[in-house]
Amino acid sequence: MIKIASLVLFSSLLVHAQSFLDFKEEALKKSPYLKANQLMLHKTKEENRINLRYKNPTLGLELSQFSQKPTDTKENGYRVALTQPLRLWGISSDKDALNKAQTALAQKSIYRNRALFIRDLSLYYLNYKRLAHLQELRTQEIAIAKKITDISKERFESGTIARVKYIQAKLDLQRTQNRLDELEVARLNSLYELLGFSGIKEEREIQSTHAFVLHKTSTESPDIKLLNAQKELNIAKAKLNSNQLEWIALRAEYEKEPDQDIYRVGVNIPLVIFNSKQEEQKIAKIQTKRTALLVEQKEHSNAVELQKTLHLLQKLTTLQQSTKALKNAQNELLIMYEDGYKIANIDLIELQLIKNQMIGTQQKLIELKIQKEQYIVHYNYLTGAHNE
Repeated sequence: MIKIASLVLFSSLLVHAQSFLDFKEEALKKSPYLKANQLMLHKTKEENRINLRYKNPTLGLELSQFSQKPTDTKENGYRVALTQPLRLWGISSDKDALNKAQTALAQKSIYRNRALFIRDLSLYYLNYKRLAHLQELRTQEIAIAKKITDISKERFESGTIARVKYIQAKLDLQRTQNRLDELEVARLNSLYELLGFSGIKEEREIQSTHAFVLHKTSTESPDIKLLNAQKELNIAKAKLNSNQLEWIALRAEYEKEPDQDIYRVGVNIPLVIFNSKQEEQKIAKIQTKRTALLVEQKEHSNAVELQKTLHLLQKLTTLQQSTKALKNAQNELLIMYEDGYKIANIDLIELQLIKNQMIGTQQKLIELKIQKEQYIVHYNYLTGAHNE
């Protein structure tokens, strides 16, 4: 009776528990992991401002002393020089393009990390859902085992079976109750793992009724979007590095001498002799080509993975249907054996064997359902459906 009361309490908690969709939305708002990823965009924007800012001017000060021959008369003078580095025309537009590419890469990284978070959260939930359904199945098995035990008790008390048969029935009931206790431990552990990953601090029960749906209409894989953004960044770097000369220095000077004032205006132009940025250009081109090849490979592997997943889902659906038919037949046979056992036409071992076979088939159905939903979660991630 204690186990049945525990089942009623557990079922009541699940009825009033939070739905997975509400739980997911709450996790998306509260997750420190996602908040930390969002800061990447703010960091990139500040780095972009650093990339666009001008260099500081340089102020030079000199004090001079002039000695005139033959009297050795000494007089003082001074010089003031101001130098301002100037970015060449066209460099700013290339830097702006680079900044936009870096911002797009940060956004795509956040997009992919969010999709990964939803995918992994869904997989944690499916593990929890599997254990919750197995727990419900063990509860059904307890009800059947208790029914068999009650019949065995009546037959023992009426003298139609030996006491050992009644003890065997009670042991089977106790074993099933023990499995239920083990599943409760596993389910609670899975629940806390789910809560820990989500970043939600408040404890709660979560309904185990959510079913994931396959989304065939999709955008693009988050991984491919990220690789394409990386490719665009490499292209922008290559274009910026194609400018061998980025800065010149405008110089203005005023010099005060004893017998004259001197004003100078000039330009310092770096000579591109030893550093022509050829290596930087080659590296950027290599990185661009490498990323393009990675995109090609990822597109191919994703296409194969999606095709494989759809094919496996079809096979699992067929297997699920045949397993359901087997379960229905076993359930019908179990009822017949129960009726036969009541009138002493069926042996206890045969009845328990049929019961175990039916429970095993139902467990297989649960595993098949969870396996299908795991494939669906992976499929939706590859198609970008997690972020819709």
